[in-house]
Amino acid sequence: MLAKIYSAAVYGVDAYEVEIEVNASGGHPVIVVVGLPDAAVKESRDRVTTAVSNSGYFWPRGRTTINLAPADIKKEGPSFDLPIALGMIAVSEEIDTSTFEKFSFVGELALDGAVRVVKGVLPVALEARRRGKHTLFVPEANAQEAAIVDKIDIYGVQNLRQTFQFLRGEIPLLPARGDLSAFFATHQSYDVDLAT
Repeated sequence: MLAKIYSAAVYGVDAYEVEIEVNASGGHPVIVVVGLPDAAVKESRDRVTTAVSNSGYFWPRGRTTINLAPADIKKEGPSFDLPIALGMIAVSEEIDTSTFEKFSFVGELALDGAVRVVKGVLPVALEARRRGKHTLFVPEANAQEAAIVDKIDIYGVQNLRQTFQFLRGEIPLLPARGDLSAFFATHQSYDVDLAT
């Protein structure tokens, strides 16, 4: 069984789309992450499997291969935890992920399944919109920042279980609404004029 989930990674001040493929097969139980992952991405194996179990779901117990494409660009940081976990649950429950094609996901997972704040959601939201995604799922603490981008629905999620239940149509969620004045009021301003 193969699942495809979309995410994005920040590169400088821009972002690029990352397609996450999760494939489960028989054999010795091992999780292999390929596609130039850095140490934080490799460590996601332990965070994700624990978060999936603690959220009440199962993950494939045979050989699980997780591919982060494009394979020639280094993937950094823990923001792929949420999409990897969703892919593993989808494979375990044999869910057709083609319905997720217009969605993108970013978020670090705590061991209890909580979705932690990540860096760079504004360029991720811009890239998701540019790629024609209709919806972006981000940590709840990042929702207002991402919601500055128009023409894409932003959902701030608290934990893995809530995210999966929403995707299955079991619970409702409302998209975040961006408010530029409120966003800038909570972020530091600088007295330096960089134009001079």
